Amino acid sequence: MASQSTILNWDDLRVVLAVAENGTISGAAAALRISHPTLSRRLRRIEQRLGVRLFERTPSLCRPTEAGEDMRTLANRLRDEIVALEGRIAGRDQSSRGPVRLTAPDAVSEYLLPGMLAKICREAPELTIELVVANRVLSLAERSADIALRVTDTPDPALRGRRVGTVAMAVYAEKSLAIARSLAQVADQPWIGYDAALACSKPGAWVAANVPGGRIRFRANTLLGAAQAIRSGIGFGILPCFVESSIPGIIRVEPPIPSLESGLWLLVHPDIARVPRVRAASDALARMLKAAAPVLSGSVS
Repeated sequence: MASQSTILNWDDLRVVLAVAENGTISGAAAALRISHPTLSRRLRRIEQRLGVRLFERTPSLCRPTEAGEDMRTLANRLRDEIVALEGRIAGRDQSSRGPVRLTAPDAVSEYLLPGMLAKICREAPELTIELVVANRVLSLAERSADIALRVTDTPDPALRGRRVGTVAMAVYAEKSLAIARSLAQVADQPWIGYDAALACSKPGAWVAANVPGGRIRFRANTLLGAAQAIRSGIGFGILPCFVESSIPGIIRVEPPIPSLESGLWLLVHPDIARVPRVRAASDALARMLKAAAPVLSGSVS
């Protein structure tokens, strides 16, 4: 008979699942919002109680062993069941009053949403909007947020969503730097690039393909960071057109680049899509974003 000290609990499974999904102790610690040393100690204690290694550790990666994969499978199944139960319970909530958690990337949150959220707060005082600024994709299934705004051409098919706009992007520069007025002329000017966190994004890929590496003077891992670097006059860079009216002193060098267009999607998990407060917030936000189509597409600033 197993002793009480060897019985696994959900917290143990969450630790193993976080390490398996993130691939590193530091990534798992960030996801669980605990410190690296604390998570490392908890993982060691779990392995000691079970008498088995759960991960093969290298300097850059934690790879699950066979035992670790078994625990990961169990943790995934339990998480899905817990999330399904929470979704069913949340779906019964018929109150139009209460919090609605919205997640959006940094540039959208900083330059596009403030006026819209202020209007929702004025017109629907029964709602409390909780904005979670995150460039990584937060899981709606895990209730990390109720509503997600994502700039993408491939929204998660498991979510209920609607395309609320098209985000155009163009080359921008601080006024005093933007003397050359064509892409051919600015290629030899200083540029803002993106680090590995955005290397596979459309603006990052465009810069990598069109700007000589030696012309990159600054790299940012967010569009918000790139916007501030451009505003400071460090160099030319790619930005969404909706930032133009919010950043004094920058100008668009060329019309929007067609290949950089992406959809703007408003997504909700199906289990809570009919909750009145979530529906009210998402409908209001969708109306405002659709009305902002000229700003999103770059046809007006």
